[in-house]
Amino acid sequence: MNEDEKRARIRDLDANISRLRAELPAPSADATDFVDGGQNLAAREELAGQIEALENERRRLQDELS
Repeated sequence: MNEDEKRARIRDLDANISRLRAELPAPSADATDFVDGGQNLAAREELAGQIEALENERRRLQDELS
């Protein structure tokens, strides 16, 4: 991957990270049943893991460009 491709990938990663952060559900503030609360938590953890993986790739590419 050349430098231009790395920069383009970083832009894509930034867009994907922003999109995923916008989709990240807020913790449930009201009293919900255990199923709803568990689904909310699972969705947040899954998206947080995806965000972390993309951020790690972004850091790696940024380090390679430095």
